[in-house]
Amino acid sequence: MIIYNVLVGGTLGATTTALATIIAGATRSFMLLEMDIEGMATASATNELGFYRIGTAGVTGSSALTFTTVEGLSSNPAFSGTGFAAYSTQPIKGALIHNFGLNANGQRYFWRCNPNLNNAIVIPGGNNAAASIGLFPISGSSVITGRLQIAEL
Repeated sequence: MIIYNVLVGGTLGATTTALATIIAGATRSFMLLEMDIEGMATASATNELGFYRIGTAGVTGSSALTFTTVEGLSSNPAFSGTGFAAYSTQPIKGALIHNFGLNANGQRYFWRCNPNLNNAIVIPGGNNAAASIGLFPISGSSVITGRLQIAEL
């Protein structure tokens, strides 16, 4: 299992616009182990975000996400999947997996799966964008930033 961190962020807007999507590689699955998201506004405002399975893949991803291994060994392979923060045609969200509220004025939301990984969010391999995950706004319009930690199997 190789563990990676990936930074996410942006301004919450349309509930149909993904802030980030992560797609598993062709032969390797991964698990979402941690999420650490924080509001970046200067005034209090309520927001809600959610991780969704992707129902329909987006077209022409851009603003590629950077996956950094936490082990720091040069022999570790790069993440076999891909991640994007923008699309020419947005992916369509499917089933809601995990949602959380966040105050824009610096509130931090932190979630970590159990040590035995029984509640980790699993994304199957197969390079199937329609089986990947995406972070979408549910409500609110604030700026957020954060870190996701994933483990490729």
